[in-house]
Amino acid sequence: MDRKERVKNVYNEIQSGRGNPKAFARLYQLLMNEIDLETEFNPDRRTNNYLHNLLQTRDKEADIYLKVSSRRPKKGAPTEYGYFIQAFTGDTTWSLR
Repeated sequence: MDRKERVKNVYNEIQSGRGNPKAFARLYQLLMNEIDLETEFNPDRRTNNYLHNLLQTRDKEADIYLKVSSRRPKKGAPTEYGYFIQAFTGDTTWSLR
C-alpha cells in the first residue's frame, strides 16, 4: 500500500470514530502508528509536514483530552475529543492534497 492510500485509510478510520469518545484508544493507537511510519519515511519534521502535524496533534489535542477525561471520569471530555478528531482529520486531509 502506498502512502496516499494509507492516509486515506487513516482518514476513514477517524471518520468511523467521530462522535464516539470510546474510540479514542483505537484512534490514539492509529495516531501513534502513523507517527512511527512517517518517522521511518522521513524523520525530519522540517520537511515532513505530515509528521510535524501528527506530532502536534499527539502533544496538544490528545494530551489535553487524556488530562481532562481523567479529571472527569463520569462526564468525560466530549469537547476535547472533538478537538482531537478535528486536528487528526485536518492532518490527514492536509496530507492528501
